This record gives sequence, C-alpha cells and structure tokens, in this order.
Amino acid sequence: MSTAARTARTGDPRGGMTLDPVVVLDVEATGMDPKRHEVIEIALALTSRGRVLERFSTLVRPRQRLSLDISRLTGISLDEVAAAPSFTEISGDVKRFIGTRTVVGHSVQMDLAMLRGAGLGIDNPWVDTFHLATVMLHDLPHYALSAVATELGVAGGSSHRASDDVETTVEVFHGLIERVERLDPLTLGQLATYARQAGWPSAAIFATVAGMGDAGPLFDVPGSDERQGPHELRFLTARDRPEPLRPTNSKGSVKRAEVDAALSPKGTVSQTVPGYEDRPQQRQMARAVTAAFNDRKNLVVEAGTGTGKSLAYLLPAVMHAVEHGETVVVSTNTLALQDQLYQKDVPLLRRALADDPRFGSFEAALLKGRTNYLCLRRWFASRSQPALDPADAGMRGKVTLWLNQTESGDRAELRLDGDEESHWRPISAEEHACVASRCVYQQRNQCFLFRARREAESAHVVIANHALVLSDAMAGSHVLPEYRRLIVDEAHHLEDQATKQFGFSLDERAFHDAIDAALRLEGTVMVGALPMAADYLRLNARGETGKRRAEAAEARLRGRQTSIADARRHITRLFNLLDGVIDAGDARGGRSTRVTGDVRSTLAWVDIEDAGAAIDAAWRAIETDLRWLLDAVEAAEPEPGTALDDPAMQQFEDVSSALLATVRDGADLMVKLQVTVGSPSQEMVYWVERSPVAQRTSLHAAPLQVDGVLREQVFSRLDTAILTSATITTDGSFAYMVERLGIEEPKEVAVPSPFDYARSTLLFLTDDMPEPNHPRYSTQLQRTLIDTLIATEGRALVLFTSHSALQQTYHAIKRPLEDAGVIVLGQRLDGNPRQLIERLRHSSKVVLLGTASFWEGVDVVGAALSLLVITKLPFSVPTDPIFAARGELIEEQGGHPFFDYAVPQAVLKFKQGFGRLIRSSGDRGVCAVLDGRVLTKRYGRSFVESLPDCTLVVGSSRDLAADAAAWIDPAPARRR
Repeated sequence: MSTAARTARTGDPRGGMTLDPVVVLDVEATGMDPKRHEVIEIALALTSRGRVLERFSTLVRPRQRLSLDISRLTGISLDEVAAAPSFTEISGDVKRFIGTRTVVGHSVQMDLAMLRGAGLGIDNPWVDTFHLATVMLHDLPHYALSAVATELGVAGGSSHRASDDVETTVEVFHGLIERVERLDPLTLGQLATYARQAGWPSAAIFATVAGMGDAGPLFDVPGSDERQGPHELRFLTARDRPEPLRPTNSKGSVKRAEVDAALSPKGTVSQTVPGYEDRPQQRQMARAVTAAFNDRKNLVVEAGTGTGKSLAYLLPAVMHAVEHGETVVVSTNTLALQDQLYQKDVPLLRRALADDPRFGSFEAALLKGRTNYLCLRRWFASRSQPALDPADAGMRGKVTLWLNQTESGDRAELRLDGDEESHWRPISAEEHACVASRCVYQQRNQCFLFRARREAESAHVVIANHALVLSDAMAGSHVLPEYRRLIVDEAHHLEDQATKQFGFSLDERAFHDAIDAALRLEGTVMVGALPMAADYLRLNARGETGKRRAEAAEARLRGRQTSIADARRHITRLFNLLDGVIDAGDARGGRSTRVTGDVRSTLAWVDIEDAGAAIDAAWRAIETDLRWLLDAVEAAEPEPGTALDDPAMQQFEDVSSALLATVRDGADLMVKLQVTVGSPSQEMVYWVERSPVAQRTSLHAAPLQVDGVLREQVFSRLDTAILTSATITTDGSFAYMVERLGIEEPKEVAVPSPFDYARSTLLFLTDDMPEPNHPRYSTQLQRTLIDTLIATEGRALVLFTSHSALQQTYHAIKRPLEDAGVIVLGQRLDGNPRQLIERLRHSSKVVLLGTASFWEGVDVVGAALSLLVITKLPFSVPTDPIFAARGELIEEQGGHPFFDYAVPQAVLKFKQGFGRLIRSSGDRGVCAVLDGRVLTKRYGRSFVESLPDCTLVVGSSRDLAADAAAWIDPAPARRR
C-alpha cells in the first residue's frame, strides 16, 4: 500500500497527515514552561510499520543552571550537559530529520512548544499518543507513557530519558494504531466525525484510517482484520437476572468467638492477608461491631491508624448479612476507599472464608448514584441530534468507543475533561428521564443502572458512598436496596457531604442548559425537546385532529424563539449582577460573598430579584408549550400492544421522556432560583462564589445544620448505624462528632493504634516561633525548614493551610535545599498529586510541600517519609460562608463559636495530618509543629492531647534540625 493511499484530508488546520512513515519525538527540558525553561535532550526516530529506520539523539547545553531535581529525575549530570552542543548547533539537524513528516509523541504538543521556545518552529501534522490513549484505553488510572505501555504489553516505559522514551513511544504508537484499525467501519466513521467536531488532536488519525477503505490495515499485523462489531449489537439480546436476596428469618446472631477466631494469629484471615500482623485492636473493634449488629444498637468507633478497620467491620457484616439474608450497606467518602474495599478487601475476605460452607459464598456489589450510569435509551436517542459543541462531540466520541467494552456503564471509567463532563448528564440515568416500565433496555436487563441495582439486591454487602446514601435517603430509596444496617467509614466527612447533598448550587450554564434542552439553534436547524416533539407530531399526524395538533405545534415552536432569546438575556444579566455582589462584598477581590439580610436590603439585590423574576416568567411560557406538547404527544401514542422495541414505540418514548425531563429539570431550577433570590429560608445559608480558574459566578445554598436531617432521614430508619474513622474524638471525647451528626445514643469505642508511637515518633513543638500572622513568621519558617530538611536529607512532607503560603515558601527554600542535594516538590507546581506522592515514595532526598488534600490520603510507608511538618494549625477560613453562618448560630444558641466549633474542626484535621507520618509498625519519624499557638494558647492543649502518646520535645526551632536528624537516624556512627 502506497503512502499516498494512506493520506487523508481531514479539514484539520495542520493539513494532510501521513501515518507511514512518521517521526517520533521526545524532549527532556529543565521544566514545563517554554518561555522560561530549556531543552536539555532531544531524540528522534524515523519509523515505518512499527520498525525504526533511523535514529537521532543528543544532549543539549542549556544557558541556565541545571536544577538538582531535573538532574536526578533524568540522570543527566551537570558535566554531561556542559559538554553538549547548544540548541542552535543542532536545530538544523533536527529540522532536516523531521522534514515534512507527521510528528508523533506522548504529549507531543509540549515537546513541540519547547522546540518553538528554543527557536525551532515545527508546523507539521502531529499525533499525540497521550490523547489517543485516553480515547482508546478508557480504564487506565492515569496515562503516563509507562502506564500506556504496560496496558499495550510494550516493554520498557517512561525513563525520563529522551532516547528511551522515543523507543517506547514507537511501540505505543504502533499498538494504538492497531487498536484503531480493529474498529468496525460504522464505529470508525462515527468516531471520525465526532473527533473532527471535537477538534481532537487525534482526529486526523481516525479520518486517515477510515479513509483507507479496502486498502487494508496500515501495519498488516496478524489479527488486525478481526474487527469488533458496532456497540449497538451488544444491547439487542436479554441478559440473565440475578435472584434477589431472600430473608432467612433466622433468629441467630453473629458469634463473637467466630469473629475472634477468624482474626486471630492462626485464623483464616491471618492466613490469607499478605504480611499479616497480629492486631488485638482489630479484634477489639470487630467485637464492638458484632455487638452492635446483635443488639441493634448504634456504634461510633475511632480506630487508630493501623487498626485494620475495614476487615474489622466487613467480617461481622458479612456474617450478619448471610445469617439473616439481608443487605448491609458500607458507605465511604472517597472513591479510593470504595475501590479498595470492593477490589481488595472484599476479595481477600472471600478467599479467607472460601472453605466456610455458611459464609464462603457471600456476594458483594458496588453501587453509585443514578447519574453515574449511562442511559442507553437516552444515548441512542441523542445520536439523532447534532453535537452541541466540541466538548459534546468529544464526550460522544469517547462513549462510542467505551460502550463496546464497559460492563458497568459507570462514567468513572471514562476520562472526560471538565467541559466534556458537563454534557454527561443528558445521557445519564437520572430519575426524571427514566420510565423503567416502558424501557426495552430495562426489560432486557441491559440497562446499566438497573443491572447494578439488581446486583445490589442480590448482594449481602453493598459498597456505596456518602453522596448516594444521603441522596437516596432523601429521595426514598430509589437506588439502594432495602437495608437496616449501615456502616459509615470516613465518618469525619459525613457532615460536609450532607451539607453538599442537602444544599445546591446554580450557575449560568445550568440555566442555559435548561433552555438548550427545550430549544436551541444549530445554524439554521432547531434542536431540543420542542422541535423533537413538533417533528414527532408532524410525522404521526393521523386524521384531521392529528394534522391540527401538528400545525399548532409548529406555530408554538415559531412563536417561542423570541421568548427563549429573552430568557437567555435575563440569565446573562442575573449573573452579571451576582458578580457585582462579590465585588461589592470584598473590595480586595475575594472569591465569595455571603448573602445576608443586609445584602438583600440593597438596591443591587432588587435588580437581582427583578432579573430572577424575568427568568421565571420566560421559563413559565416555555413550560406551557412543553406541557401542551407532552399532552399532544401522549395523545399520538402508538396503538396499544405495540412492542417496546418497535421503532414507533421507541420514538414515542424518546420524545415523551425528553419533554418530561425538560419540564422537571426546568421546574426544579426555577424553584431553587426562587428560594435563593426571593424566598430564603432561615434554615439555610446562601452565598455567591466566583471560581478562581474559570472566573464563573455561581449561587449556592446549604443547610445551617445537618444533624436533624441525618437523624430523621437516615439514622431513625436503621436498626444499626456504625460510624468509624481514624479521627472522631476531640479532647478524648466523642461529643462533638456525635452532636454534629445527630446519631442518637451510640456506644462509643476508642480503639488505639497498634503502633508504638512513644518509640517510633518524636513530636517536636517549637516554643520560639512567632504566631503565623506576625511579620517574622514566614522568614523564620523558611530558615527552620531549610536547616531541618538539610539535616534530615529531605524525606519529608510539609503541610500548609493555604496555597499562597506554600508557593511563597517553595520559592524561598528551593534553591538553598537543591544546593544541598535535596529536591523540593510543590503541589500544583511540579505535577499532579499522584505524581508527587510517587516521587516522594520512590526517590531519595525529596521534600513535598502540600495543602488541602495532602492532609489526608497520603500513604507512604518507610523511610521516604520520616519527617512531617505542620506549618500552621488548620483552622477554617473565618470568612467561609458556611463556617461563618454556623458560628453565628452557635453563638445565638449560647455557645462559643471558636471553642465549640472552630477548634474541634481544626483538631480533627490536625489529627488527619499527623496520621500521614506513621503508616506501619516499622516506620519511624518526627512530627514538627511550627505554630507557636499550640503552646501559647489555651486551646493548644486540645491539639496535643488529641494525638497518641509520642515522645514529646518542646524546644527552640534552632534545635529542630539536630533533634530530627538524630531521631530519624539514631545510629552512633551517624555521619557528622
């Protein structure tokens, strides 16, 4: 096959693209900013049909000093680059090697940008294997070159050396093209169209391969003609349905002796768990959980780090569920823990119980909220409508590929960016759009949501999340099966999740989406529920009555365009006015302003109410037409007895469901608008917020208190609720958490960590640090960090409470520490959280600066994390709208907002941060608190006493370096 036969014109601004031969490119640089950083290595490979024909590689001498971080990451020494040619000397060779060929690389846009920044502009067509991998390989946790290579069975991986990475990229490109060539012509054609509309970097790939026609595959590899069929074929036949769980009517109870035996040193669990360590604390917690199940009581358990709490509650939960034939729901806050439970802990427990005739066959299921699942009926109906914008086309392209592979239909398997994510909801299984009794996919058990629900109904343990449990409780159990026993892990997040679930937010896009769902213009074509219904009535006009209905529908459609334009104008005006509220509320450019009675009494708010009323009136007119059309469409329903899979019935269902969903969504939006703007509740707090990146303004509402709602909607319906976390108590008491969450009369159990903190952990409190608001604080913090991190050779995590403080410290300490051989990595500055934690875990002499999410979830075992520095006590920002409103409420009720709310909340986060240090019984480390308030303020004792019994030292910040180094490495022969 000739090169010309493989060339396709795609409308891409880069012009034509050839896929054989291509030049694979990789660049190593001093950083990721083409304006500031420089190329230090470049490698090229000319490849044809997966074979390398020619190579070129060279180091490049930068003008600026090579940082220690980059040198250690790449393995390129200062001497090597000093002896290398400058970029000017090799740029001509690079340009000649590339010529006019297509350039391929992993995140190749960055490589080309670095070359352009160095003065060499390459305008050739290009293929980004990173983006192509996100499309073709939907289920990877990340898309680094090494991960993609592993998935494709390619040897090697990312080495941070250009020549090695080029060799890997050649194989990755080859493997991805093979996958594209296996697509059937229909899928490939759809994908090429969506990719072009989305403006994907890989669009030309699909157009090129689709344009081959009968020319055959590009690489002529064995098996490349074994194409998969269109995904539509997967959903034409019925699937088997699992039997629901049946109550056993047993009066038996979980035997404490059996639980103890399974978790004992010679028990079935210990023989299954790799690296098992005997943990009496785990058995203590398991006994408490067992008693709660048997006695139908509530339980709150603080389980210290290393307890093994997952198995401590899963084992008695499984035994109870099997004995009684009922479902136990386990709820987590994070996806990471949900996945760990379902993919690691549940299979481990199943292996441990495999030989037990009673419990060995227990079933478990993973379940999420409705909108996480794709609705097949909505998906196939949506394809008759043009894509709204490039992001919509991109989402559709990814779904087109994914549907031939997914078993769950869970959008978490897809890698959607923020804009693509916004188009997911119209094809999701949200309640308003679902009429299950009339859905052919539900009848065939092909519906992803109902399949997940049926699996949950047959499971003894259902792994859910806080958001689903809370939304399901409010809605009246529409997704979760019936259950009377609930285990809430990561319970310290339950109040925040309840605040989100029982509140809401409104942004400009939500209103425009509601209008779009009714009617929008795509050039000269009208799409949306209104024109869809009008077309349906026109095509199904039977008799004079049907013709009159069709004519009336067309008239309503023509007359509605003006009011929709008015509605859009009022929406824009409303959010411009709300933006002004933020500016007026904080002259310093703040991000949010609480909407209090004083704000509502201003003339500016009168204008906001006027704009809100205008939007509501415009929507009422649209809703009138939608309801009229819904009645008209239902009057034109196919004849009784028409099969659900008949095209006429499917068309009717698509149109009526679209109308109903549009009416309900719009009505819900207008109710929320009315509540927030014109009729606020005394039980809610309201605020206007501007996002820091996109600068989009939104209006928010949240409950002042959630304890009553949790008590009424969740806990009162249960026989047993078990709340657990590593951080529940403050000042040794459960009172704060129990009161905030509204759980009634629980038994309280504090299970200590099995780790010997007195021997493993030095808690160093500085007595000479200025308070954080003092002018000298930053300078002394930086000096203390430099001295200490040099002494400990990094191996540290430094926690901040604000990103601005992190950035300031990062820039101040980076150069001195790198001069001493210690690499400094900063959150948002040197990679994503996963990359940064991996660098800390696997590299030597590294310090990681983090904030927000780094206070919990970081799990680095061993010497790589030997020093934890808490720079400032983690109090919430006083101006945060919810925090401020709840503080005022506590004061009105006679309490003290600071001591009764701010301090306990900060203590819990402080404990979470401390928990990052010791992750195994063999760990040893230092926790340094560089906030003098822990000693000078009377509330400081609450923070110290919330921690396990460590070896405590109170001393000068000048002594921290020597004390920390001596504790981490206590050997007498330690280097001087």
